[in-house]
Amino acid sequence: MRKRARSAAFAAATALTLGYVGCGSDDPGNSTFGSGGSSAASGSGGGTAADSGILFGGSGGGTGATGGSGGNAGDACASTVVGGSLVHANLLFVVDRSGSMNCNLPTDGQSTAECEQSPVPKFPSQPTKWELTRDALKQALDDIQAGGNASVGMVSFPISGSECIPTESPDVGVLPMDATQNAALKGFLDGISPKGQTPLVGATILSYKHLYEQLKTGALDGNLFVVVITDGFETCKPSAISGLLTQDIPNARSVNIRTFVIGVPGSEDGRALLSEIAYQGGTPTSSSCTHDPSPPGPADVGDCHFDMTTSTNLSQDLQAALAVISGTALSCEIDMPGVKPGQKIDYDSVKVKNNGADIPKDDSTPCDQGADGWQFDASKSKILLCGSACDDAKKPGTTLSIDLGCLSNIR
Repeated sequence: MRKRARSAAFAAATALTLGYVGCGSDDPGNSTFGSGGSSAASGSGGGTAADSGILFGGSGGGTGATGGSGGNAGDACASTVVGGSLVHANLLFVVDRSGSMNCNLPTDGQSTAECEQSPVPKFPSQPTKWELTRDALKQALDDIQAGGNASVGMVSFPISGSECIPTESPDVGVLPMDATQNAALKGFLDGISPKGQTPLVGATILSYKHLYEQLKTGALDGNLFVVVITDGFETCKPSAISGLLTQDIPNARSVNIRTFVIGVPGSEDGRALLSEIAYQGGTPTSSSCTHDPSPPGPADVGDCHFDMTTSTNLSQDLQAALAVISGTALSCEIDMPGVKPGQKIDYDSVKVKNNGADIPKDDSTPCDQGADGWQFDASKSKILLCGSACDDAKKPGTTLSIDLGCLSNIR
């Protein structure tokens, strides 16, 4: 991460949308998805390009089971019971390996200004930002494996040996999180040596592209998450920021890709950008968090992301943030089944069962605030299992089912 006039860069970047180019082709306007072509083009210098303004050529996600037929009005009818299963989680970690990650923390005596001038640890006996990030990620990987029902991949930026080129595909592909995958991810982390600048926008766009292509082929099913961890601002192509915020992230959201962001110390002047990425990406830390939907504004103001810049214990706070993220991704969700055209569900009659036994409904408070049972999400398109109901649903030998009651006909 090299410090530039970031407030001015952020303001200028949002004035127009240009394609993100990672030291490659300067062709603007390519479409990443749909009929508009590919945004991952080979550059003349051997690099890759990731253009903003991506257009997704279709909707992602699967369809629910179709319920059986309900009786005519006034006739007795049997309940419609369909099988249910927890929605799988797919996480792609997008990790900053730029040179500034090789510095010590400001709280350990190496200021951000010193780090930007000379990105080497000032105190070799103290851990670097990268070492703390790596170790927190390893703990998160263990937690995700223990939680089950998840696939995980990882990509770092920039690619090894480059200042500004993001990689087209993950360094470790998104695969089911078992012991083998965990070992592959940890091995990749152990091999990283921080160097280069911060092609944050290009790396994020290409992560969306990869997940979308996997979604189209049916290789991934379930909820999709990108988890960005960085200590800086976009230093390679600031002019691509506008397209990321106004086109790429909204398009990713349209196919159920959500984006978490963690800003470690050094990202103080990137708070506005990181906050807006998290907000637009559907993962604000609170409903009242500060973000700027129509910059320019102060580059160092924003808290919709996990802001670690004032942390006095980065190791602990990183682990806590990653635990919140993995807990959200691994939450117990069941897609509500669809019904045949002309049929209607009485949502007050729905029951959820675990091995044939009713799970109590508890919508007295949100899942993350102590609910213990099941509840609908706001759209009633998903069933959420909370507390012990979620824990029980993850146990081996569990069979979940949804009793839709007596379906009525719409006349």
